[in-house]
Amino acid sequence: MTASPFPTYPPQLEADVLVSARSLAEYTDMFGLDERDRASRIVDCPGGAASAVAELGAAGGDAIAVDPQYSLGADELRARVLADVERSVTESRRRHPDYDWDVRGGVVGHEEMRRAAAETMLDDLCARPEKYVAGALPSLPLASDSADLVLCSHLLFTYADILDFDMHVASLVDMARVAPEVRVYPLVDHSGNPMPEFIRSMISRLKKARLTCRIEPVERPFQLAATTRLVVERTAHRRP
Repeated sequence: MTASPFPTYPPQLEADVLVSARSLAEYTDMFGLDERDRASRIVDCPGGAASAVAELGAAGGDAIAVDPQYSLGADELRARVLADVERSVTESRRRHPDYDWDVRGGVVGHEEMRRAAAETMLDDLCARPEKYVAGALPSLPLASDSADLVLCSHLLFTYADILDFDMHVASLVDMARVAPEVRVYPLVDHSGNPMPEFIRSMISRLKKARLTCRIEPVERPFQLAATTRLVVERTAHRRP
């Protein structure tokens, strides 16, 4: 069988994963972004339908998104994004008690934010297609040290039942190749279950790759169980 020429994740993940639409405000909360972060070279992977790259670009920032779905044609991608926004909204309603709705302006405010983020991202994709790169972990199609910060939202750990331990380690090592700092959120699976042993073993493995790790609190978590993020840095790198 000939390998697919397009970046992809395992077939089960392709079917299950949401092409999520999140705003820069949500990214700021999830990843603790400050003014210095927003002025740095950022990679969002997987970018999905998040509007962070579009919003950062509009403010003069330097950010790109990487996602296997960007290999789709414009019409097919738009259909997938809008369908997944509705799927995400439906899932959030179903799991209403799992979230702090006040953080996102209530159910209506949250849904409006999701749809607005998707439209902003799709408009930016048409205007600046070079900022949306087709690619998939664990091997990003980006040069080493081509960014200052990689953000990874709702893929690693979230789908730990599909992506195995070695895939997680390889993904984090490759993101740390692209940038000296990587931030990952959340540290629970898609049902909100913590994975302390999984994370401890991963940190031990990453230490052997000369990467340091720390777990930071998230000040305004939307998902009640997702109160921390993982920060991975090269051993020689530490922000002053």
